Amino acid sequence: MSGQSGTKKIILWVVGIALFMESLDVTILTTAIPKMAMSFSVDPVSLKMALTSYLLGIAFFLPISGWVADKWGTQKTFICALSLFTLSSIGCGLSRNLTELVIARIFQGMGGAFMMPVGNLIILRAYPKSELEHAMNFVLTPLLFGPLLGPLVGGFITTYYSWPWVFFVNVPMGCLGIVAARRFIQNYKHETLRPFDTLGFILFGFTLAAAYVAFEMIGEKGVPSSVILCAGLLFLGGLILFYRHYRKTPFAVLSFNLFGIRTFSFAVSAAAWTRLCVGSVPFLMPLFFQIGYGLSPLHSGLLTGSWTLGVFCVKPVNKMILRRFGFKRLLIALSLLTGLSIVLFSLISDVNILLILLLNFFYGIAGSMHFFNLSILSYADVPPENMGDATSMTGTLLQLTIGFAIAIGALVLRVLIGGNQELQSGNTHSFRMTFLILGALSTLSSLIYIWLKPEDGKAVANQRI
Repeated sequence: MSGQSGTKKIILWVVGIALFMESLDVTILTTAIPKMAMSFSVDPVSLKMALTSYLLGIAFFLPISGWVADKWGTQKTFICALSLFTLSSIGCGLSRNLTELVIARIFQGMGGAFMMPVGNLIILRAYPKSELEHAMNFVLTPLLFGPLLGPLVGGFITTYYSWPWVFFVNVPMGCLGIVAARRFIQNYKHETLRPFDTLGFILFGFTLAAAYVAFEMIGEKGVPSSVILCAGLLFLGGLILFYRHYRKTPFAVLSFNLFGIRTFSFAVSAAAWTRLCVGSVPFLMPLFFQIGYGLSPLHSGLLTGSWTLGVFCVKPVNKMILRRFGFKRLLIALSLLTGLSIVLFSLISDVNILLILLLNFFYGIAGSMHFFNLSILSYADVPPENMGDATSMTGTLLQLTIGFAIAIGALVLRVLIGGNQELQSGNTHSFRMTFLILGALSTLSSLIYIWLKPEDGKAVANQRI
């Protein structure tokens, strides 16, 4: 019995390390962007591609991660994902130009797309229901520490070493995880598999790639408008074809039937709009501090990562506040507070550390509480048999909206800079106006919540822990 208990603890650590690597990689790169831009001789704003391409890789392969794990087994899929993530991390560090980096980041995102859902499957198969809550809390904790440590670790490495090491730090953790997974994780498979939606997967990938190209090319210097228009038309055409295919296919790669559930539809729509408006903040903030105020990557990381401290304050009190006010009133208030927290960044006119820390803390509390309650509402009325489809849909939309949000934030900044002009040192005005515009747009999500009914999600809101 003690041997089984020890093995299960090791499984928790293996999955936890993988999830930590993935969550760390989302933010560790942001503080290194100015140095990377100098190395590649490109405008720092163009380095958004290094972030969006990673998110594109995750969004592309996330919908099929569960099917692949059921087909080939959880151990084999998890090891392949870890191996691909580790090898592509090496490729990112060895990249000599932006094109090579983007390609390596897509493969890194592909590995990351399988690590989280397959890791969750491993825990679900290894632990009985009576121990599941403890196990899931343990492995999900690294997801909170990754965004906190990412800017700090990235800033330290970039300041005292060189930017390739922000990717090479994944190598020892990845190798350790691969060895441990081979030794301790069983290869669970599913007895019966639903047919794989090959055509739907191809159409989804084509549509996603067209949208990515269109968003990335807008505002880039030297890109003809005809190329952007063509990519936009291909995106619309792909979207129409994908929707028509979905209507005819009982086992589509993504299920849109979930949008017939009132609470799911409201929560996902509001979350998508809010993320499109504020999801670029972790990308813009390090540029704001390093290029606008000339801070080092380390100091920039210390200030940027401080918002995650607010996340840890939310969880203990959120349930109590939700029971008191209900979803409708709480989400209307949180949408306004989230937008206000971004608008307040436009007040940063000098390096006032106390003010910056307070604003970041407020942003962390408002934003994390907003999205946390949206996540609860989105699953409130989803039947148990549709939870897998709901997880795939929300996870895919999460990566897509954050990826497009970075492109939107970069576009607003580019327009404010002045079209084809380079981002100059000391230009803080353009950043502050970008925060003002994005924050103001974010508050519009409150209009969606007006249509919620007071009883929507009430059963979940009133549950006691």
